[in-house]
Amino acid sequence: MYESFYGFKEKPFDLHPDPDYLYMSRVHENTYAHLEYAILENKGFVVVTGEIGSGKTTLINYLLNKIGANIQVGLVNNTNILPAEFLKMVCKEFELDPKTNDKAELIDIFSGYLIDQYAAGERVVLIVDEAQNLTNDTMEEIRMLSNIETEKHHLIQIILVGQPELKFKLQQSNLKQFVQRVTVHCHLKGLEKDEVAEYINHRLEVGGSGRFDLFDKETIEGIAAYSRGIPRLINVLCDSALVYGFADELQTIGRDVLENVYEELKSLGTFTDYDAKPAANPPSPRTAAPASAISDPRIEILEGQVRLLDEKINVFREKLNTLIQKRMERDDILIELLKMLKENLDSRRQWIERLNRGGHDITFSGDEDHPADSEDNSLSKVSSLERRIQKKS
Repeated sequence: MYESFYGFKEKPFDLHPDPDYLYMSRVHENTYAHLEYAILENKGFVVVTGEIGSGKTTLINYLLNKIGANIQVGLVNNTNILPAEFLKMVCKEFELDPKTNDKAELIDIFSGYLIDQYAAGERVVLIVDEAQNLTNDTMEEIRMLSNIETEKHHLIQIILVGQPELKFKLQQSNLKQFVQRVTVHCHLKGLEKDEVAEYINHRLEVGGSGRFDLFDKETIEGIAAYSRGIPRLINVLCDSALVYGFADELQTIGRDVLENVYEELKSLGTFTDYDAKPAANPPSPRTAAPASAISDPRIEILEGQVRLLDEKINVFREKLNTLIQKRMERDDILIELLKMLKENLDSRRQWIERLNRGGHDITFSGDEDHPADSEDNSLSKVSSLERRIQKKS
């Protein structure tokens, strides 16, 4: 849409994880160095965490392009599945075609593959993206896979990539054995304020434009504040601002355009009140909060813990609603039983009174129920209620 107007060969702020557009910030360089070291030295388990849109997948794609020819790589990103399904998916990623769904057989098939690769001088790396969605049972299966090794060498190297929730997941006591095998852990946070301008200019250059004045200084400062340095949010803001600028035939994107874009995206839910809006008049030095307080990692930990608590509360709420529903249904059945008992007792009392008054010469008309008939009807209703109780059990 706006490519030709601004002189791009392609959209520079596309959201696809294209390694050509990877900007190596200080934290990205550090993370990549750790990943490269872990792979070259065959360091067992590696964990990479980061906020949504922080560039984890882009960094992994860049790493895959740099990996040597003697390394076989499998990438799994559908992680919210059962252990057996996960093992089958791993086999398929390495071009194995198992015809079984049996977990033990799948492990045997993959173990044979690892041994064959080791004998051929090849190494095997498994990358699991969105690892925060793995169940504990599946994580245990991954740990068991890592047990396939020789006396001196791992036959498989596993890299787990996920959102901050993965860090808190690994703190669970039942995953201690898993955590003990993690040799490298890196966390990707947002870009620093001075890196946001470099990031934007880098993508403009890769996209085919040499215009580093396309976004003025004040606009870039606003983008840094609204996005918290998260690359994906920077891309969303810049791409939308270029659309607005193209529509108005603007040669430079100013702060007023950014404000309109931000409000529009906020109304769509892309940004929330969590994303702090920069103040028009910054506070005086006496009242300004220290920078360290804003980027305190303890806040990130608390946010992750709150998210986990929210998930647990939702699960408990669903279970409680189910129990309440079942209890209400059982109460309804009990009330019906009590009503039937009362009707039966009333019927018996009435017949006793009539017998006491009229002697033994009482006859029954065709449309009048005999006490035995009433009892049969009650028994039939009780049987029906029993079947309902069994269904609810």
